[in-house]
Amino acid sequence: MSNLSNTVFKAGVVTRVTALWAFSEAFLGGILHGFKVPFAGLALSLMAAICMALIAANDKGKGVILKATLVVLAVKFVLSPHTPPMAYVAVLIEGLAGELFLMRRKSLRTGAFLLSMFCLLYSAFQHLLILTIVFGKGFWNALDIFLNGITKTFIKQSQQYSLYLVSFYIGCYFITGLFGGIFCSRLIKKIQSGKVPPIVNEFAVAEKITDSKVTAGSKKKGITAKYFIAGLLLLLLIASYTPLFNGTVLKTKVGQVIIRGTLIMLVWNFLLSPLLIKLIGKWVQKYKAAKETSLQQVLLLLPGIKNMVQFSWQKANEAGRYKKIQQFLSNTAMLIIYGR
Repeated sequence: MSNLSNTVFKAGVVTRVTALWAFSEAFLGGILHGFKVPFAGLALSLMAAICMALIAANDKGKGVILKATLVVLAVKFVLSPHTPPMAYVAVLIEGLAGELFLMRRKSLRTGAFLLSMFCLLYSAFQHLLILTIVFGKGFWNALDIFLNGITKTFIKQSQQYSLYLVSFYIGCYFITGLFGGIFCSRLIKKIQSGKVPPIVNEFAVAEKITDSKVTAGSKKKGITAKYFIAGLLLLLLIASYTPLFNGTVLKTKVGQVIIRGTLIMLVWNFLLSPLLIKLIGKWVQKYKAAKETSLQQVLLLLPGIKNMVQFSWQKANEAGRYKKIQQFLSNTAMLIIYGR
């Protein structure tokens, strides 16, 4: 077994699970957000619910999930500083929900199921809410008009395509939350049984695990030009709500949706998002100074966690096509909990 894996096994179970959660948020989250994957929140929210359930199953102390959440937020910023601010907000809200739903350890399995449903549905509604705020309610009407214009040759009656799309989107998250909740409940039952699964011994004797290093870098860019552009965009956004602007430029609802939505996104990207990231960065620096030992410990575990995740995925490939994801999550959880 590699030295990295030995380092992981020497740490406490809660610290290992926190490192796994941080790994998924920093690396998986960074990749998904970087490529603008539509269902990024689905995978991240499911992983967050599983990790919080594992923490609650191994530590009955109050506030332990919230403490882990703060560590995850700090690690996420250190390793993936360009993540959108709302991703940090999502992690914080999920952590608060985890502390609430898993407060009663006697009904842990029920709490884990409800937490999974909450995390997935919150992620779905968060994206829809942001879309509505950015483009306004008129976006959905404009979408219906646009899609009905395309399909009027085949379907004479107007359809509420926006409702169909939203229902499909929420349905995907709901079904994932349902299966995720069942999975968390069964996972806790398996942990409470105390039986060590075979994969733990298989990992212990594996010889093809290579060490890896986690590096993080950041670039400083001039912000004067950005703030100047953001100021102009903000003025344009304010002007877009005046009667004069509406009477000359924004004569149609489609024009209002496109121009105002574009201006809001530009103001967000050039002004609000950098300011929020800066505030989060200041908090992280203070948190690192106060909790340097715990944060450093989690950062040191990440390469070993990566080895375990890779091994779990390799073993999951041996399972059937439809059981691969379930087997992968179960293998990873068992290695984190029972690894020695």
